[in-house]
Amino acid sequence: MGPGHQGPGFLGRHSNIYVYVPNLIGYARVAAAVFAFGVALRDPGACVLAYFASFVCDELDGRFARKFNQCSTLGSVLDMVTDRVATTCLLAVLAVRYPAAHLPCLLLIMLDISSHWFQMYSTLAMGSATHKDTNSRSFVVRAYYRSRLFMGFCCICCEVLYLALYLLSWRQYQAPALALPALLQRLPLPQAAVMALVALPGFAVKQVVNVIQLRTAAQQLVRFDQQQDSRKAKR
Repeated sequence: MGPGHQGPGFLGRHSNIYVYVPNLIGYARVAAAVFAFGVALRDPGACVLAYFASFVCDELDGRFARKFNQCSTLGSVLDMVTDRVATTCLLAVLAVRYPAAHLPCLLLIMLDISSHWFQMYSTLAMGSATHKDTNSRSFVVRAYYRSRLFMGFCCICCEVLYLALYLLSWRQYQAPALALPALLQRLPLPQAAVMALVALPGFAVKQVVNVIQLRTAAQQLVRFDQQQDSRKAKR
């Protein structure tokens, strides 16, 4: 390498992975989420704005990773873990705001974490590099992961539903909305309630995918054990 040659620079694939642009965005996402949950029980407006900022960062980090050729295992794990932690914390806040519905909130946390953990472990065991199994035997899971638009829609619906329910737990967000379509004007629905209803189908699909993903991953782990036992028996 000649003395006049310069490296890729900050906006390229350099050696300090910790300060890759998408990873810096990931750190900002974590900070925004921490702030959101820090004020969640006293300032719903600030909470939703900070959570939305965190959600925007989730979209930006992948774009910048591809743009600057700064994809990294650290960034992928940071993104995935932040997804799960943010959803878990949001559901925990809902459990606090809706004490009578704490069990459904906890069950959703259990399903979300267990399905993704099982899927991650099974794909690693079977030799896949990602938990997003586009070759799944399940048509629903395969379609979900192969269509980025559909997957994004379902994920956004989950976030919108949880945030709408969170806002509805505050008196100031329970007033009926004024600017609604003519079909809904006769119903005294708050705007957050309308958002929750719109997001419900995508949320339902996401939970179905989680259940199928959990079942399929468990079957793959059993198959992996059987293959290991078969290899040992042939020795």
